[in-house]
Amino acid sequence: MLTLPLGDLPTRSASGYLIRYVLPRSLPPQLVGPTDRRQPFQMLTIGDTIIGVGHGSPSEFCGHNGQVIMDTLSIPDVKNKVVVLIACETGQVLGPELIKAGAASYIGFQEDLVWVVDADLAFTPWSDKLGATVMMPITNCVNTVLDGKTTGEAFAVLKEGLTKNAEIEEDDLIRSCINFNKKNAVLLGNSEARVASRPPLPLPFRLIPPPPIVIPISA
Repeated sequence: MLTLPLGDLPTRSASGYLIRYVLPRSLPPQLVGPTDRRQPFQMLTIGDTIIGVGHGSPSEFCGHNGQVIMDTLSIPDVKNKVVVLIACETGQVLGPELIKAGAASYIGFQEDLVWVVDADLAFTPWSDKLGATVMMPITNCVNTVLDGKTTGEAFAVLKEGLTKNAEIEEDDLIRSCINFNKKNAVLLGNSEARVASRPPLPLPFRLIPPPPIVIPISA
């Protein structure tokens, strides 16, 4: 399961990196843009992963245009799944509840997930070098999960990537965002959990980026 909302600049930015580097190697179902809604999400949580971009709160995870697609009262089948939520605050309540419901591991954030976005690149968010300082370590973490490595190894990739980017970042605001996210990243559950390895990103997708995202913001 992969959820990629595109309704505003933050979700479009985060989803953009996964569209570029994760989507071509992920398995269905893939809920992108307006298809990322509550009913399909609740019905189609099959497979061994839930990897989701969206707005969040301590107990809620949202899909396209902020629609709540999962909360503590409506947790779908997560038994033995690895869950990665690229969203604000879900590490406080929802993450622990997912583990209680049988998820093998959860990776997410306990506070707001913050980064700087270049609004001029809203149609090709994967080309945004400002957003990449936070989003590429997260993307690399997701791909480490899909490589069949343990969630502990994937979480280390996330933390190490954020650490490296903070060390070389010259802009104070961007560096503070990176360090804030690093502090609030959390791994819950079994750090030795892993999922079936997916094939690597096919060569054409490594060389040629996707076409621009044509779904208008707030569609």
